[in-house]
Amino acid sequence: TVIKRLNQQLGGKIPVIAAGGILTAADAEEKQAAGAALVQLYSGLIYRGPKLINDILKARTTP
Repeated sequence: TVIKRLNQQLGGKIPVIAAGGILTAADAEEKQAAGAALVQLYSGLIYRGPKLINDILKARTTP
C-alpha cells in the first residue's frame, strides 16, 4: 500500500497520517496495520456519525 511504501521511504522518521475513505472500524485498522501513526476521520463521520468513533475504539480493545 501507499502507507507501507511511505513508511519504508521515510524510515519511520516522519509519522504517516492516513486520510480519505475511512468509513468503518475495519478501514481504520487496515490503515494502522499498514503503518499509519494516525487516521483522519471526516467522510466516515459524515456518513456514519459519531458512532464510528465508538466502533473504532471497541475494535481496538476487542482481542
